[in-house]
Amino acid sequence: MSPTSGLMVFVGVTLLQLFGCAICSPLDASSVHVTIETIPNLEAFRKANPNLEIAPLTARSEQVKDSGSTRQVITYTVGSHSAGERLVGMASNQQSWATLQDVTLDLQYPTNGVGAIVTYVEVVVSQSSSTGRGYIVSGGVGQRNIRLVIEAYNTLFFNYNAAIYGW
Repeated sequence: MSPTSGLMVFVGVTLLQLFGCAICSPLDASSVHVTIETIPNLEAFRKANPNLEIAPLTARSEQVKDSGSTRQVITYTVGSHSAGERLVGMASNQQSWATLQDVTLDLQYPTNGVGAIVTYVEVVVSQSSSTGRGYIVSGGVGQRNIRLVIEAYNTLFFNYNAAIYGW
């Protein structure tokens, strides 16, 4: 199967405990679920998922030149850091393709049970194009769960680092 056939690629998720808080409990390795899906037809995808409630994320984009090539770095955020918060989930991965792809990243915290109250989320994406968008489809800041979708259009690669903070 090729990426253009709409094959859903389940991405291994690495969760790490980071420094920055006085009392941190270890991260549960199953607390964040991530999938990356190549979408051959974005309009068909949106029609097939009419119940998605979309709340846009703040996005900041910058162009980075390294080794003669240009890549775009887009940082999607929601919420704000607060005193006493800790890192409750982190995920990252890299994907690349030989042809241009429309890509959807689906990030969900927690995968089951009750999570921490979400205070801030940051997803940093590196891709070959400058077009994309991010949005919340369920949960959110101040709640014990959040599900984000990040879309990248016409890209040859999609590298991301996601961090979820809460208390």
